[in-house]
Parts: sequence; structure tokens; C-alpha cells
Amino acid sequence: MIAPRLARRHGSLLLAAATALTLAACSVESDDDNDTPATGGAAAEVYPAPPAPATATGVTADSIKIGFVYPDLEKVKQYVDVDHGDYQAVFQALVDEVNEDGGIAGRRIEPVYGAVDVLSPAGASETCVRLTEDEDVFAVLGSLNAEDVTCYVQTHKTLVVGGDLTAERYAKAQAPWVSDLRGGDELGEGLQQFIDNDALTGRKLAVVAYRDDQAVLDKVVLSTLRAKNIPVTETGVLDADTTDPAAVSSQLNVFIQKFQSAGVDTVLLVGGSQAQFPAEIQKGSYRPRLLFANASTASSYVLGVRGGDLSALDNALALGQATNFAPANNPCVSTVEAALPQTRGKIIEPALTPSGEPAWGTSEAAACRYLTLFRAITEKAGKDLTYKSFQDAAFSLGSFRLPTVVDEATYSRESPAGNIPPRILPWDPERKAFLLSS
Repeated sequence: MIAPRLARRHGSLLLAAATALTLAACSVESDDDNDTPATGGAAAEVYPAPPAPATATGVTADSIKIGFVYPDLEKVKQYVDVDHGDYQAVFQALVDEVNEDGGIAGRRIEPVYGAVDVLSPAGASETCVRLTEDEDVFAVLGSLNAEDVTCYVQTHKTLVVGGDLTAERYAKAQAPWVSDLRGGDELGEGLQQFIDNDALTGRKLAVVAYRDDQAVLDKVVLSTLRAKNIPVTETGVLDADTTDPAAVSSQLNVFIQKFQSAGVDTVLLVGGSQAQFPAEIQKGSYRPRLLFANASTASSYVLGVRGGDLSALDNALALGQATNFAPANNPCVSTVEAALPQTRGKIIEPALTPSGEPAWGTSEAAACRYLTLFRAITEKAGKDLTYKSFQDAAFSLGSFRLPTVVDEATYSRESPAGNIPPRILPWDPERKAFLLSS
């Protein structure tokens, strides 16, 4: 996901990131698996392979020690109504199923759980140190926010499955890393889809970003729009102190007044601006069309409003992965339901979860996806499991169907994040979610 590094530590951005942290790629749905994405956009970047020594900490002849990471949402309940169910229980149900089936290439999983205190500035690093130094895990799987993954793959040289895998972060990795999220590197492709959809052509366009997203704004968004001859009427970079809601509101209102005076009819929201700007627009009568660079962050705004006025989202579009929670596309459902009877019939598209109920689809999708991907690569690596054999297997995995994801991922040396294409997801006012048109 595109998320500011300080998002879950300060002010209103903290709440948005805590809500959106594991909605990445789990906030849209499709009724048609054969609906192909629009073509165009940049080709996959060539990623330099990180070091992968022929060593295997946390691996024995009959076991693999794995760290499972997830947000401790109990910490934020006093601030925001967000509930993804019981992450540890869901992971454990899937781990038990793997172990009862003989493990992975004959090795049982030895799980170690790491709930991250999303309110503490040191929460992510404390979990990282415990899993890597105290527990000596072979790999870490799960939901990792923005830069938090660098503690594992760079500082502690520990294999990771999950997190926002950008080319910039991957170049610094000192251990194998695979994911299903490209962390914003796919935005150029998404902008091309907006262009092909006539969402940008012929519009009076403004772009809004948060200061932490300046690099994405300059290197991806504005450069792509210039290359495609899409003029930008106004640009606003939110640099107010996010611990001061009044300052944030004041600066956004300056942007809004300038946009309205300039006749802006379309606003593209990038990174940390995506939750704050629509909330400010909602206070007045000005209604430009909103285009969200990331559906997960857009959905965090929707969940934060919880049944309030969402007219600012009329005709809005968002970019995100297309998902389908039908049982045939989600093989983990029966396993989790059998182990946790309270989830029966409730593992659904997270954005469609009724208000006041846990969004079990979020925790289940994260656990199912990353464990499924790790298992596939590890089994391909065979009995001689090391960081080298794992990375070699990941690079040769090829086309792979991740649970709940409509589009196939493709894993290779050039695409360690699977190269899953972004889709345009229209706002559905009746279902109050960004959903792929059927």
C-alpha cells in the first residue's frame, strides 16, 4: 500500500493506517474471474537479488520456526472502531491444518506470534527484535506496514513473506523477500488505466499528496502525467503537523479554495492525503471527482466514517487489486470455519462486513495468502531448505494463484512481488465500498 512512514504513529494518520494496514488487496471484489485488466503502463522493473546464503536458522530436520506478524488492534479500539477478528487464532488454525497434513516437505511449522503495538513508535521494532534475535525464526510472514519490513530483511537479514515490496526497499534487502504488494511501484500502471478510462483526459486536474509521499508524487505521478500529456492545474502537498488536526484542516481548506477557484473538477489523491482530503471536502458543497491511488487507504476513510455522509465519494474511483471471496477462490475458509465456529458465514469481503461485526475476511485473507505462498515456495525448495534454495524456488515459481486474488501473480527474479496488476474500482454507494464492476 502507499502509506506514509509515520502514519500509524501520529494523529489522524495513525488511525487511517491502523485501519488500512491489512486491508491491502483485501478491500475489493469481483464477480467475474475472467474480467481482464486494462493493458498499458510501465514494464516490471528488474530487481537486484538480495543475498541468500546457504544457511537456515530456525530449521531442523523436522521443523521450521516461523514468525507471524499482525497488528494488535486492541490497542486502537479506544480511538477507532476496527476489528479484524483474532489474527493469532486464524494463523493457528491454518498452521494446524498444514501440520496435520504432514507439514511442509516433511517439516512441521513451529509458530511464533508477534502482535505489533500500532500505537507505540517502537512497537514494530520490538516485535522484530523478539522474532529475529530472541526466537531465531527462519522466516516472518504477515502484515508489515511500509518501512517496518526493513528491520527484518535489512537490519536482521531475515526472510520475509509480505509487506510493501518496492524496488527501492528491495535493493536494500539482505535476505530473500517475496510479497503480493508492490507498495506503489504499480502506480504508473494504475495511472495509465485512469487515462484509458478517460478519468484524467480532458479534466481540470489537481493532485494532493502528503509530504512523506513527495518522492512518489515527483518520480511516479507527476512524471507519468507529463509523459502522457495530462496537464495538472494545481498540486498540493500536505506538510502540516499531523498531530495537529486543526492545522491539517486549515491547510487542506487552502487547497480546496484554490482548486475550486481554478475550476478543478478532478482530484487525484496520493498516499497519506487519501483519508484526510475527502473528510475535509465532505464539510462543504464543492464536489470534484475523487481518484484514489490506493483502494485500501480509501477504504480506511469509509470505515472511519461508519455510516455517515459519504457523498464526497460520488463517482469516485480507486486503484487496487481485485479480490473474490467465493469459497472456490479461498481454500482456507473451510479450515478456519472448522477451527473457529464463530466465523461461519462471516469470512467475506472485508468492505462488506456489517457495521459492528469483526471483519474476519481481513485476518483470514492475510494469513491464507502468505502461508499459501510460503508453503508453495518452500515445497519447491525441497528438503535442503536454506535461504538460497528458498530464493531460487521463489524466482522459478512462475504463475501462481494467490487465495482471494482474481488476477494471477507471476514470481520471478524480476517480479518478487508477483506483479499483480492494479484495477480500477468504482465507488458503489449502495454497498458503500470500492468494488470491481461485474
